Amino acid sequence: MTSGKEKDERRLNLTKRKIEELPPAKSEKEQYWDTKSRGLYIQVSKHGAKSFYVRRKIHGHSERLFLGRFPELTVEQARDKASEFHSSVAQGKNLAESRRTELAEITLGELFDQYLERHAKKSRKTYDEIQKQFERSFSHWKHRKLSSLNNDDVELLHRTIGDTRGQYAANRAIELLRAIYNKAVEWKLYKGDNPTETVTMFVERSRVRILQADEFERFFTAVEEEQDQDIKDFVLILLYCGARKSNVLAMSWADIDLKAGTWTIPGEQTKNGQAQILPLTLRELEILERRNKANKSKSKFVFHSDKSATGHLVEPKRSWHNILERANIENFHLHDLRRSFASSMANTGANVALIQSAMNHKDLKTTLTVYAHTVKDAERLAREKAHELMLSYKSKSESLDD
Repeated sequence: MTSGKEKDERRLNLTKRKIEELPPAKSEKEQYWDTKSRGLYIQVSKHGAKSFYVRRKIHGHSERLFLGRFPELTVEQARDKASEFHSSVAQGKNLAESRRTELAEITLGELFDQYLERHAKKSRKTYDEIQKQFERSFSHWKHRKLSSLNNDDVELLHRTIGDTRGQYAANRAIELLRAIYNKAVEWKLYKGDNPTETVTMFVERSRVRILQADEFERFFTAVEEEQDQDIKDFVLILLYCGARKSNVLAMSWADIDLKAGTWTIPGEQTKNGQAQILPLTLRELEILERRNKANKSKSKFVFHSDKSATGHLVEPKRSWHNILERANIENFHLHDLRRSFASSMANTGANVALIQSAMNHKDLKTTLTVYAHTVKDAERLAREKAHELMLSYKSKSESLDD
């Protein structure tokens, strides 16, 4: 037990010099109380580390608040912080309790882990891409407490991503962050404001790029010149099926019925959650049957790869760039093949419902975006034919006058 004399020795007019002279604690830790500031003391560890604290009773309970370490925090600064603590108590606030709440608050990285497990992996089909997106955009914020991020932080990041990776990527990043915070509120893990609420998103324009009539011949020639058979087959299947890139990359033999001539894309792999059965054409079957015969390793994937962690082909960015370069085609993405397929269906006279089914669009508006663009070309051709018909009447009239 500490004697009265020892207690008196532990009460000091704390100064920089006196604190520097304090020896390491003989036990786990020892406290020295300031005579000039209520409840302020410096705690010394047995290793000689020195830290400022303030203590007082609030509603009958003793509360302690860590102020900072010496010498980073000076005696004068510690006294000012102790005074702020007492003032807050007088105003009905408890900074010690607020600090405990802050320390207990989870970080953005911890919240995202829960978002993946509790939400994305159960209801989203592209959680692996979500994880990559989070790492690309928010890896530097993983250890930030949720309440430490504000609107200014998010606005600045939004602009930075827009400048470096494009406005579309910036908007998708903010949408992900907004969804993560909304889940935190729903799960009662966070009570503050969503820092994305007032972010002004960039205006986006729907992409309508498709292969033009004069590009198809160059495109097919460039694909035929591709030396890697896997890449060649992948690109052709992507175009012929009009399926999403992720579905073709992960195409499984278990979902292919060569006898029935169908490919079933499971609901858990589709964007809208609805399974899709594609009736395969002769060109598609020819490619798949050849690959099936060549599948000596009996891989479960149509586009098997030993070089990727997934076991199947990943997006062939370099090969795709080379194909476009040989074809002299600019501003064309892999996903544009899907849109080109839908456009070609429309050009054959296929109605909107048929195209919607082929593309597995849940929302008819998505189909109409492509369909309307293609219909304009058909409309232009029809108008030209109408002009030719009207002019033919003029020619007949002039011949009668003669």
